[in-house]
Amino acid sequence: MSINNLKSVRLNILFTSNNILCTITNLQGKVLFWTSAGSKKSRGMKKVTLTTIISILRSLIEYLDKLKIKNIHLNLSGFDKNKKIVLKYFKHSFFNILSLTNNSMLSHNGCKNLKKRYI
Repeated sequence: MSINNLKSVRLNILFTSNNILCTITNLQGKVLFWTSAGSKKSRGMKKVTLTTIISILRSLIEYLDKLKIKNIHLNLSGFDKNKKIVLKYFKHSFFNILSLTNNSMLSHNGCKNLKKRYI
């Protein structure tokens, strides 16, 4: 399957504590395009600001426009308050979101032990 006749792609967005990584893959997992907050020449805590996220999403949308793709599978992973911004941005765009997965695994180290009773 060539790039020209793709019907849908998978968009993976990874939120780390100080960076945002985005990759566009086909449904088999082959990477077609990638970008990150660091590649936009922003450094430090400026990488996870609203303006940087919107500039990343604009570059993703430009690439998807160039390929004429309307259907995406959205995969969000990591912990960040900006996930809602990404969802809102794609909801107001012209894309059809076919599936939405959220892979945020938080280890909680199991249940808390009972306190010993002192007599």
